[in-house]
Amino acid sequence: MKVKKTIYYDDPLNDDFAGGSFHYKPLPKNYRFFRWNPIYWVFQEMIYYVIAIPILWLVGKIFWGYRVVGRRKLKRAHIGAKGYFLYGNHTTKADAIFAPVSICNPRHAFLITADNAMSHRILLPLIRLLGAIPLPSYPEQREAFVDCIKRRYKRGNAIIIFPEAHIWPYCTRIRPFPDQSFTYPAQLNAPVFAMCTTYEEHKIFKFLKPRPVVHVSDPIYPDMSKALGERTHLLREAVYRYMEETSASLDNVEYWRYLPRPKEENKEDDTPEK
Repeated sequence: MKVKKTIYYDDPLNDDFAGGSFHYKPLPKNYRFFRWNPIYWVFQEMIYYVIAIPILWLVGKIFWGYRVVGRRKLKRAHIGAKGYFLYGNHTTKADAIFAPVSICNPRHAFLITADNAMSHRILLPLIRLLGAIPLPSYPEQREAFVDCIKRRYKRGNAIIIFPEAHIWPYCTRIRPFPDQSFTYPAQLNAPVFAMCTTYEEHKIFKFLKPRPVVHVSDPIYPDMSKALGERTHLLREAVYRYMEETSASLDNVEYWRYLPRPKEENKEDDTPEK
């Protein structure tokens, strides 16, 4: 398959090529990160399992050809009553939609998102019901945010994080990302799984866009004999290594190519010397 588009980037940590525009609104200062009561819980689970999962599963299969390799590793891990953390590369907006449905089901998955994902105030209740946990907009919200993650983990939920943060569609390389988001499982002694999305060419309809294939790793556990900072870093390194090896070892179709923007050559100073 030939490369269809070439994109030049300046900053691999902060550039975003998701497209689209929106009017950013920070979270309300009184935003409740964790909400639970019996009535709300029943309604949330009904929306998630009865409506969202069947529809999104069909959309993922029919329109994207979404496929998962290694999903059984989650079942063989003997996780128990508590949850787990799942980290993946971010190559399409569909990652946030299909990963919970295709990988984590039957566990209710919660996805850590940027706070701008909640800027659509009309859709905010639905986004919450489907499992979005936005990053805090204000420092004083940090404690409630972390508490929400801990509660979701202890209730047996899967928590999905895209440490690259920004979307680079059809990107076949793994971008650098910091240790920060791995602090949660390092503190909770929680199992971690890495997932790496690659792209494969359709066998018959080769003119179609390549379809995403998600590969799931074996469980990775924090080394609780190490200091928090060190075991956080070790988790990050293990996840990054799995992603990098998987993306490089498979027939990963390059549909969009990403290249660093060429630096402008220094023009010679034509000013005559005095």
